[in-house]
Amino acid sequence: MCTALGLAAARYGLRTCIVQLNTRDDVGPLFDTVASGHAPVQLDPHLPLFAANLRPADALREYGTMKLRFRALHHLVFENDVMRKLLRMVPGMNEMLMLGKAWHMEAQEFAADGTPAWDLLIIDAPATGHGVSLLRLPQVICEAVPVGPMAEDARQMKALLEDPMRTSFHVVTLPQELPASEAIELSELARTVIGVPTGYLFINCVLPRLLGDAQRRVVEQARPQDLTPMLRDALQSTLAYEHWRAAQQAQIQRLHRFGRLPVVELPHLFEPLDRARIEKLSAMAVAGMEAADARTQSEVRA
Repeated sequence: MCTALGLAAARYGLRTCIVQLNTRDDVGPLFDTVASGHAPVQLDPHLPLFAANLRPADALREYGTMKLRFRALHHLVFENDVMRKLLRMVPGMNEMLMLGKAWHMEAQEFAADGTPAWDLLIIDAPATGHGVSLLRLPQVICEAVPVGPMAEDARQMKALLEDPMRTSFHVVTLPQELPASEAIELSELARTVIGVPTGYLFINCVLPRLLGDAQRRVVEQARPQDLTPMLRDALQSTLAYEHWRAAQQAQIQRLHRFGRLPVVELPHLFEPLDRARIEKLSAMAVAGMEAADARTQSEVRA
């Protein structure tokens, strides 16, 4: 989803970076490249689309050098066994370093002409529990360490996360009971606990409709004992698919009713992701967001 949205933004001319957080590179291979390093890599020579994979060690090195001014001094202070062990013992330190790097990219990196280096950063955040912890870190640090350089940086990160002109928090889920429940909970937590401005609720891998109403009645009334083995297998597979889709639709209705965010449904593509499928998903995401906005405006008018 991050890649699909990044591709859409780049096609609109926005200089965009997809930011992965210390994870396997899932973005670069879609463009036949590698985006596993701290420095952004351009994914397509014809588009302003980049990707990076933030690593805590690299973020610490950059942060330490920036604060201490000299790389040799950073090496002396931070890159010794005692300090490494101490930093590993501090809860949330790795996450804070990566979030701090993302904030620095948004607020502190500029092009040669003085304009911001990035028009848009798309952060591929962790799943529900870790994601909430990550986004609450600046607030936790402000409460625990109210003064000092780290506290000041945390306050600026918190301001970024809470600014609707700079940040939008999107939820991505699957049409299954547990992911749907987590998505509903996360949508509420974003509003009431984290305090970040919310965007869309993306429901991925939605099964397309296979049968029309008349076809479904024929299938449901068919007598398996009257069919050949091949047709009997086809009937069972069709019924299984319909039951699967019905279960999905029940969860989708839950998400529309309780998710609190404009819902964008995206289809199950049934094929391995590659550049062509990401392009297709990207176009569908844009169309879905436009449709969700139109529904929201219609509900407001009503």
